[in-house]
Amino acid sequence: MEQVAEKKFNFNTVAAAIFIALAVILLLIIPSQIDKPLIQLSFGQFNLPPELFPQIVAACMLVLGGWFFYKSFSIEQINELKNLDKEALANVSITLVMMAIYVPMMVNLGFVLGSAIMIFAMSTYFGNRNFVIGVLISIFLPMLIFVTFRRLLLVELPPFPIDIYPLTNWSLI
Repeated sequence: MEQVAEKKFNFNTVAAAIFIALAVILLLIIPSQIDKPLIQLSFGQFNLPPELFPQIVAACMLVLGGWFFYKSFSIEQINELKNLDKEALANVSITLVMMAIYVPMMVNLGFVLGSAIMIFAMSTYFGNRNFVIGVLISIFLPMLIFVTFRRLLLVELPPFPIDIYPLTNWSLI
């Protein structure tokens, strides 16, 4: 059965409405969220307030969202979500549940251990049957990411709970 494209309310209309709402929220909260600089380096006409550029971006987002909203009614779009089978919906739902479980697991078990469990569980669910390679990748990949972010990029990631007490300088757990 072939679906007829609707020229009315569609996904683009919803996306445009979300962009407009987000732009309005940003315009309202930007002045209260950006602190004034402690030191003023220039005086006169070149003294731009720190909230100016975020406000320009939010205003552009509002204008483009309005234009997108207007144009969305003339876009021919077929709702392909209606054609999805139950397996696709189950895969997306299970992935969302796994991601929701991953956040507290990463915080309580640490980045490496939480990520290793998550990678192994998701790869097994989505069809990996070579458990040796699955375990190796599940351990090696989070360790590589942890070292890269902690040591090279100097980004803090949740450590293993025992790492709160520094036993070594290069602890990966």
